[in-house]
Amino acid sequence: MDNQPVIKAAIQSAVSKGIRDIRRDPNRSIRKLVDLGMQFGKGHNQKSFFTDAQSVLKDQRSVYYTLVTSLIRNVDEETLKTLGLNVGYMSWTMGAKMIRAFEKEHSVNVPWTILLRMNRPTEKPLDLAQLVQQGQMLGIYTYFLFVGKNTADLGRILHIAEQYSSSAFFLLAEDESMNMRMAASDAMLRNTLFVPRGGETGLSDISGILAQKKRMFSLNCEYNASNADYLVSEPFLQTVVAQGYPFLFFIPAPDCDENTRAYVLSQVLSVRAIARYPLFPIDLYTDVQQVDHIISDERCMLELDADGSVLYPAAVGTLSVADQSLEALIRQAMPRIRHHR
Repeated sequence: MDNQPVIKAAIQSAVSKGIRDIRRDPNRSIRKLVDLGMQFGKGHNQKSFFTDAQSVLKDQRSVYYTLVTSLIRNVDEETLKTLGLNVGYMSWTMGAKMIRAFEKEHSVNVPWTILLRMNRPTEKPLDLAQLVQQGQMLGIYTYFLFVGKNTADLGRILHIAEQYSSSAFFLLAEDESMNMRMAASDAMLRNTLFVPRGGETGLSDISGILAQKKRMFSLNCEYNASNADYLVSEPFLQTVVAQGYPFLFFIPAPDCDENTRAYVLSQVLSVRAIARYPLFPIDLYTDVQQVDHIISDERCMLELDADGSVLYPAAVGTLSVADQSLEALIRQAMPRIRHHR
């Protein structure tokens, strides 16, 4: 008997109560919510995460109390629950279980998420709905979509996100035009996170507009050797906090060298460890691969172009989901190296 719906309903009920309690007694209730995560987190790495969270929250002055309390007070409650469950449970718990079972049976690596470059001009865009449908069958419930001025039909993407309500969609803007389209959108999709691009004009207005709509939103910044120091500097991070962004995604530019990538990663880890700001920075590619490593034991990131062709892993030739199913593509592009499961 499949008891996943029962478990999900129990988590939803407990999280709803936790959110109500946080509004009344933030610090104590946040600790109880982390304890709940420890209870439902069955895997070693999940328990390790919640143990670390419990350790951080022993400090009553931790800025992460400020971060969580701000999210609870300012974001639509159903959005918080939906995104949290779709990533935390559907992707990292139920989806991870499905992924491990498939990997064991077929000796391949399955990514926990797929990154999609939807901002590249193409005559025949990939079938996003079909991709998500096939992804969910493998246990993939989270999708990162890069969108911008060459993304012709944002409305179509949002419609597909609405259809697949048990998945989480992170829309990362790559230019100012998409920032403004995000700000103008009235679509209240509770499984979708808008992530405007930093370093452009008008960001304060955009964050303010999204906040008024009680949306869940974050900021992304593209970095290279010329701007990395500024983007990890105290003045910039303070500005991000002042504009109300709870998460900051760092994305390397195509021309970014390995030394700069390593430097930015070290700064991201330092900011998270020191916890000086009510802000959680994320090094997108490294953190995505770290979750892959936790679930699959091997790093197995998958990135597709707008037409469905494989961008990463880079050494797989001309494979594309336009020519075959996602499962078939993964079998060819992502064989397991170590066979220890």
